[in-house]
Amino acid sequence: MSEKKELEQYWDIKVFKDNPTFPFVVFDNWYTPEEEKAVWKELDFISIPNREETLRAENTIVAKNIETGESLSKAYRYYLHEYYHKQTISPILNCMYKQRTPEFKNILKDNCMPYARSFCATNRDSTLISYYEDNDHYKPHFDSFMWTCLIWMVRDRNLFTGADFWFPEPDVKINLKNNRMVIFPSCYEHAVDSLKFHKTPKDMGYGKYTITHFYFTVPQGDIDENQ
Repeated sequence: MSEKKELEQYWDIKVFKDNPTFPFVVFDNWYTPEEEKAVWKELDFISIPNREETLRAENTIVAKNIETGESLSKAYRYYLHEYYHKQTISPILNCMYKQRTPEFKNILKDNCMPYARSFCATNRDSTLISYYEDNDHYKPHFDSFMWTCLIWMVRDRNLFTGADFWFPEPDVKINLKNNRMVIFPSCYEHAVDSLKFHKTPKDMGYGKYTITHFYFTVPQGDIDENQ
């Protein structure tokens, strides 16, 4: 078997650190064209069930309003570990090698210190996919991990308005764009504006997908090598 070659990347990197308390990095063209094509096939596959059979974030473990207990998220959700006995067949999970490369870590070290140290110390990750349709959103919240990586996939941005991403505390909005990734410390509050279709499509898959990778650390003595 021939040795697998490292795929060339086409990243367009934007660094946000005008507010030194909240530095973060945005990558456009996160997936190569070949990777993006494979990821879309996987998203189509998991979206086969109709809306009534698809899990809603409101019915899962999700950030809630402390006072009312109301879910802060309205969206469909997919947990990839429920789909695969052998996770190496997942294009989405296979592409996570990017975040573990020295090149990627150096980008964070150069632009997100001292927080980048915690990313380089992570040794575990978890993945979920959110899908936003009409009136879906995610109110300001933070994640109980160390780093959050979001990758947005959209077929046609002209089909709807909204669904942009923002950080409330530094008051920075990141416009939604296909194949755009943003990575930041999970303690940052973040939110997603409500999505509004001009005309609701009959089939699922024409709204906004968010591929979320959470990064965290498990003490070496607690790691199960079979996982």
